[in-house]
Amino acid sequence: MGHCHKHVDQPKAEEILPKLEVPSVLSRVEELIRRYPVPRSALLQVLWLAQETLGWLPQEAIKWAAAKCSVSPVHAYGVSTFYTMYKKEPTGRFFLQICQNVSCHVLGAEDIIAHAERTLGISSHGGTTSDDLFTLLRVECLGACGNGPVMQVNDDFATDVVDGKLAMPAGVALTAERFDKIVAWCRDRAKSLSKEPKRDATGGIFESKGHPGAKGAVSQAQGFYAPVPPALGVAAVRTDDGKVKLTWRAAPETTTLHIEKKTGSDFAVAASISGKEKEWLDDAAEGTEYRIVTETAQGRGKASNVAKAPAAKGA
Repeated sequence: MGHCHKHVDQPKAEEILPKLEVPSVLSRVEELIRRYPVPRSALLQVLWLAQETLGWLPQEAIKWAAAKCSVSPVHAYGVSTFYTMYKKEPTGRFFLQICQNVSCHVLGAEDIIAHAERTLGISSHGGTTSDDLFTLLRVECLGACGNGPVMQVNDDFATDVVDGKLAMPAGVALTAERFDKIVAWCRDRAKSLSKEPKRDATGGIFESKGHPGAKGAVSQAQGFYAPVPPALGVAAVRTDDGKVKLTWRAAPETTTLHIEKKTGSDFAVAASISGKEKEWLDDAAEGTEYRIVTETAQGRGKASNVAKAPAAKGA
C-alpha cells in the first residue's frame, strides 16, 4: 500500500521570505557562510537557522537556504529529509521526543510512550494537542542511554524536574510519574511566559576572520605545519651480480629522494632520484653506509635510518 504521510499545508514564499530576509537573519547567514571555504558547507546551519526563525522548515524555507548556500533546491531538500532534527511540519510549543531505541526499549520506553499518549490524548507519531501546547514523537536514539528511558523537551534532555528546572540527573531515568511532573512544569511555564525565549541553536555570532578565500573573510591561509615524512625501512642487500640494492618506503607526496653515502666521517649525496622510485643500485664495498633524505613541496625531511652494505655473496 506504500507509506503515507499526512498532508501539511505549505506557506507561500510571500509569507516566508519577509521573516527570513531581515537584517538579523541575513547577518547570521553571512557569518555562517564565511566560516567555510565554499557556501554549500554551511547548508546544515542555514537550514537550522531558518527552522529556528520559523519554528519549522517549510519547503519555501528550504529553497531559500539552498539559494543562500549555492546548491540546488532538491539537494537541500534531500539533506533536510535525511536529518530528523529538521521539522517538516509545525509542532506544539513543547516538542516531546521519547526514545524508542533498544536501550530505552528494554528499560520500559513503550510503557512510558503509552502513558504519554493517554495523558496527552495524542498519538506518539507526531500528534499535537488541540491547544498547540504539546507535540509527541517517538524517536530513535537520543544519545543518552545511561538515563534510559529518556526524553527531550525541545532542545533539552529531561527525565525529571529539579529545583524548578528541567533536568537529567546522572542515572535518573524517565518514568510515568516523572513524565507527569515534566508536563505539569510545561503547563506552568506556558502560564507564566507567553512564548519561549529565543535561543540561538547555531552557536551565536563569534569573532571570526572567516575561512581563507571565503567571501568577506580576512584570515590568511595557515602555513604548512606537519613535518616532512622521512623514508622508512631503508635496507641494503647484495644482488647476484654483486651490486648493493637499496630499498625503502616513502610517503606519496615525496617528490625527490636524496641518497647519501658516507665518505670518511660525513655523508654526501650520491644521487637524487624521483620520489616515485622504489630501489637504487650501487657498486660499493662491504660496510658502506647509506641513508635517504626525502623532499616534498614543503621542504626536506629528517635523514632515514642508516643501512650498511652486506658482504658479497660467497665472500
